[in-house]
Amino acid sequence: MANEIIELLKNGSKPKILIVQPSRMGDIIFALPAVTQIKKTYPNVHISWIADERCADIIKDNPLIDNLIVFDRRHITLSYLKKMYKLLRAEKFDLSIDFHGLFKSAFIVKMAGAKYKLASSSTNGMRELSWLFSKEIKPESVNTHCIERHLAVAKYLGCPVDTDNLEYSLHVDEKYINEVKEILKKENVNLDKKIVLVHPGGGWISRRWQSDKFAQTIDLINENYDVTVMLIGGKEGGASEKGLDEEIISLSKTKKIVNLTGKLTLKQLMAIFKLASLFLANEAGPMHIATALKVPAVAILGPTDAKRTGPFKGNTTVIQKKVPCQPCRNRTCTKVDCMKLVSVEDVFCEISKKLS
Repeated sequence: MANEIIELLKNGSKPKILIVQPSRMGDIIFALPAVTQIKKTYPNVHISWIADERCADIIKDNPLIDNLIVFDRRHITLSYLKKMYKLLRAEKFDLSIDFHGLFKSAFIVKMAGAKYKLASSSTNGMRELSWLFSKEIKPESVNTHCIERHLAVAKYLGCPVDTDNLEYSLHVDEKYINEVKEILKKENVNLDKKIVLVHPGGGWISRRWQSDKFAQTIDLINENYDVTVMLIGGKEGGASEKGLDEEIISLSKTKKIVNLTGKLTLKQLMAIFKLASLFLANEAGPMHIATALKVPAVAILGPTDAKRTGPFKGNTTVIQKKVPCQPCRNRTCTKVDCMKLVSVEDVFCEISKKLS
């Protein structure tokens, strides 16, 4: 099958590819290097990407993507699915690539009905019967990062792959950078100072470092460096980040914190990274955006395997304490020894190296 698809991509008249990676932020970032290599190798292809309404803005207006299809989970009805089916079938896709490997993505693959159907092994292989709908392209090693698993598909399609020089092609338009600058001016932020962004949230409760430790770390930053510390994150979402910002600010002694929680769109979130000198966060979507944009960062990891889903190379320092039950991937663990063992001193030491 590989030779047939490669011949089509090389010599076909504007071959159509559908990228099926609907969510979430980090998952979309993980798929970008593979899509970038496919587009670079076969510039004549027409790439459509289907993403849900929560994450579509990450790739909206991206020159890499010819057609963004938004799958709105909030309005799923039989009528809506019929319309989506007609829309996808009308495109007459030559190839679909499932980078998600779950029932949801397999359902989309089935609706699209491309001539050829490929899939990556994603984080933990194809699950929920998704392997019935697409040919799984397995990586050279099972213990490899999700980005490398996706790149195995690009390699299968004849694309050169160099993991030491990855291109994410994450596009940030200048207008969103200007929007963020206006927001910061209203917050009386001195743009001549270095900006340290802090994201204390994350989709899983078990992946969150303690609020009091974030507050203590922010105090140490303010006491030792002339910078502007900003909290970012959503007021809602995942396990909900609501209240984390107020809690951290209340626990802080210096109180020198600009609170942008819930005030930025996804496009503006991407833009503010362009102004940042350092990013401190738990493992979550914003951390992977920072890695893709090459922002110096310190990542605190707990119940997951950094080698599979952590920040991939880049200028990110990972702090993770080993415990016997790791990686458990337990989203609701209340014991969280892996996170409790990370000290303020551990984190501030790495921050100091980057700020200095």
